[in-house]
Amino acid sequence: MKIVSWFFSLFSLYVNSFERKVDKFFKHLKSTDSIAGIREDLLELMQENLIVLNVWLEKRFRGYQYLNKSRRRKMYANLEIIRLKFEDHCKNFPVDQTVLQEALLKKSLSFPHGDEAKISYIFQIMDFLKPGLYYNYIKTASFGKLLNNPDKERLEGDCNQIVTFYMYFYSLKFPIEDLKIKLLSGHVCLHFRDIDIEATNAQFEKYKDFEHLLPATEIISTNLLDLADFREEAQKISPRDVVKSSQLAYAISSLKSVVSKNLDTAYHNLAMSAIRGKDFETAIFYLQKTGDSKVLSDVYKNAAVYYMDQHNFGKASLFAEKSHDADLQKSVKHNEGVYYYNTGKIEQALIIFEGLGETEMKKACYGKQYNKLAAKVKGVKTMEQARKKRTIYKKMDDLARKMGDDGLRNDLKSFLK
Repeated sequence: MKIVSWFFSLFSLYVNSFERKVDKFFKHLKSTDSIAGIREDLLELMQENLIVLNVWLEKRFRGYQYLNKSRRRKMYANLEIIRLKFEDHCKNFPVDQTVLQEALLKKSLSFPHGDEAKISYIFQIMDFLKPGLYYNYIKTASFGKLLNNPDKERLEGDCNQIVTFYMYFYSLKFPIEDLKIKLLSGHVCLHFRDIDIEATNAQFEKYKDFEHLLPATEIISTNLLDLADFREEAQKISPRDVVKSSQLAYAISSLKSVVSKNLDTAYHNLAMSAIRGKDFETAIFYLQKTGDSKVLSDVYKNAAVYYMDQHNFGKASLFAEKSHDADLQKSVKHNEGVYYYNTGKIEQALIIFEGLGETEMKKACYGKQYNKLAAKVKGVKTMEQARKKRTIYKKMDDLARKMGDDGLRNDLKSFLK
């Protein structure tokens, strides 16, 4: 049984069962799901292992090449080393309550009575992750840099990543829902009972100017929408995956108005990518979601012109009609008639030019039909031969009449006489 299990794990996408569990959760998540239900399930995942959750999201939605199974397995092993080192740190460096209270007082912050154990534990996390000991701050870092082996190299992360790491350590001992995140302009910090924790420098703060104070689950949507690390080589992420990550962020976040802008941007980018590939149906599908009628109208026009040039007049007419551009619709029909004229499908051309009221093009069609008939009687030299072609001559006379060419009709009558 173990051999069978090993065989299947060899070809699995996942390092462990929790990665599979996380992937399943996000695959089945929809933007229409209840935010309360999503938050409850997400909190359970975050409580179980916030780090693995974030690593899998980076693997799935950032496309970093280094996040293969072997590397992720090593990262999780490093996480265990970091956790054990942190526990040893807590044992060896107990919190001095005087130092803790002075640090809070220095920032005009009140001591959270009733939560002494929790704030003391947070203070231990701050002491462990203070810059220069095991951690260094860098901008736009991939999460993997926080999962280095601390015995060999420093842990590196940006504000989102280090806040996430604080939350992970906190979850080892207390409910992660005790925590909140505070969004500042282009920055995020941890928050606990009216106390801001600036994770990048391991200091207490009291930020008065901020944009939003949000539940702990919002760190996931924040990470989903965070910048990719330019230092890491990434596979080309499909626009659909970008949209999916934005949709997930929208489903998770209570800031629908803010996240919806990111979702619209993702839809727009996907549409532009589809346009470059001449996949106008896909582009229109996503632009309809953005509600950008101006761009949508331009795409309808571009699609109509493209399919007109490809002689796919059915699609060209459909898109021209949706563009509500009367001149474009007429142009598509005219070009369709010209195409039939040039390819010898005169009857079809005539139907179109009749509908458009294009008299000159109708005459040109009649002329082409006349010349075709004239070629059939080119060798007629005797009355007997002419009598056998009587039906053709009648048709020629009718076409000359339709063209309004009296000279041609007179020449024809003289010949017959």
